[in-house]
Amino acid sequence: MRWIVASGALLAAITVAGCGSSYSKADFISRADAICETAFRQTHTIAPPAAGGGAAQQLTALASYLQRVTPVVESETSDLSKLRRPAADRALLERYLAALRAAVAQYRELGRAAAAGDVSGVAEAESALAAGDAQALAARYGLRSCGDAGATVA
Repeated sequence: MRWIVASGALLAAITVAGCGSSYSKADFISRADAICETAFRQTHTIAPPAAGGGAAQQLTALASYLQRVTPVVESETSDLSKLRRPAADRALLERYLAALRAAVAQYRELGRAAAAGDVSGVAEAESALAAGDAQALAARYGLRSCGDAGATVA
């Protein structure tokens, strides 16, 4: 009988201790914004392609720039995808992460098109990136660094 009372007390203690450890929206936002801020800083250390020169030279410079930026965006998306998501917010966060994955695909396509000298492919990929809703979904959820106009995936 004594072990039943002791195990009941232990179970109650574990339950109470676990209550304070639930993963909240604020937890997710804090971790996600740190990831986005790191990616923002990394991408801003990479010099953007200089304006000027002919179209071929501009595309070559864009392709070179994207070779350095795209891995940062891929890593950011991967790290965000690994975060635990609060159960109540899963649907919106899944939409956000899907939009991020789509943006990564567009960054890759933009880099391929630029490397191939495909002006219309570059224009299509840029349009697709501009039409993406990752930034709006991030802002809607309350993410600051991920939802700002200067975010890596805009």
